[in-house]
Amino acid sequence: MLRYFPLDEYETRWQRVLAEMEARGFETAVVFGRGGGTLDNCGDILYLSNHYTISSGLDSLIWSARSFSAVIFRKGQMPRLVIDEPAVRRDLVSIEDVTCSNHPFRCVAETLTAEGVCGPVALIGTHFIPVKYYQQLLDAAPAIDWVATDDLVKAVRRIKSPRELECYRIAGESATIATNRLMEGLTSGLSEQEAAGEAAREVVRRGGRIQMIGTNHGETLGFDQRFPLTGYSADVPRMGDIVTGTVHAAFFQGYLLDPGRTGVRGRATADQKRLIEAAVGIVHHLSAMMRPGTRLLDVAAEGDRLTREFGGAVSPIMKNFPFYGHGIGLGFEYPRISSVMSLPEDRVEQNMVFGVEAFLSLDGTGSAFFEDIIMIGEHDNELLTRSPDCWF
Repeated sequence: MLRYFPLDEYETRWQRVLAEMEARGFETAVVFGRGGGTLDNCGDILYLSNHYTISSGLDSLIWSARSFSAVIFRKGQMPRLVIDEPAVRRDLVSIEDVTCSNHPFRCVAETLTAEGVCGPVALIGTHFIPVKYYQQLLDAAPAIDWVATDDLVKAVRRIKSPRELECYRIAGESATIATNRLMEGLTSGLSEQEAAGEAAREVVRRGGRIQMIGTNHGETLGFDQRFPLTGYSADVPRMGDIVTGTVHAAFFQGYLLDPGRTGVRGRATADQKRLIEAAVGIVHHLSAMMRPGTRLLDVAAEGDRLTREFGGAVSPIMKNFPFYGHGIGLGFEYPRISSVMSLPEDRVEQNMVFGVEAFLSLDGTGSAFFEDIIMIGEHDNELLTRSPDCWF
């Protein structure tokens, strides 16, 4: 049996989803997910069924919506899985009732219509469902009022189970080693792509799947990556260059981490040290604030204060990511730690996992980035990414 979690773990998840549906007034919900390499959109289906679709591609005369799958929840019933593949992997999938279809959207709609379902149905996945596939739902189920409820399963996923936390501990070990390899390469004279290759080897050999390895240095340092198409370039950092590196990967059983570090190739100047150490200090300070019950708006306000206190410039990456971290799990998750993105009710809770990060920039010196992944415990937080803070 290749399925990592036992069946009772999934049964608990299903019950929590049904309870969330009832609390929101729904008797039926359809959860769509997308695999085929899109890690951000596969999490709900992976969480509920352990199914991951590997195929993707353009529609054809015999199929549509390749890489999509769905779980149907109805009050008083066991969940049902609809997949786009011709057969189900019984050694992996946790849901017993599985339908294989070349047209998963049409199949879901026709199934509910045949059962007389009408009125409001919660629809999860509208942020990535293409219009042409949504039209299939409308055409095949005209009596259903599809209600966008994209956060329904994510609300359940925010609090990790003890077994999930163990997955994160294993993932944290891999993330630490991969980040070390990346930063060792960038600071020792390897090209960005060679350093990324060393990090990738560690991710894969420990059972992970890479989403993105990002690196930067030199005149493009204020941006997220030097070469966005791959995340890394063929360029070699020069002596004295600030270098940044981050490894985004589903390190173990789909659980994502995205740690990041900043270093210098060769001897660091006083301003470079000040810049990098300030970013590290902000993350350490905010991480200590992340205790159960703390409002994320308060954490973000402290991050804003420390950033203003440092001074410096505002880089493109700071404009692109106006926050100090985010929830994390089977993909990037809510809530954010941000004065402009957090909600008043967003609070830290025990057994949540967060990426806590900071970006700083200093004219004439460069930019720095630092991110750690922490697990929120009852008495203390647990640091999952243990790479050295400063690489100089």
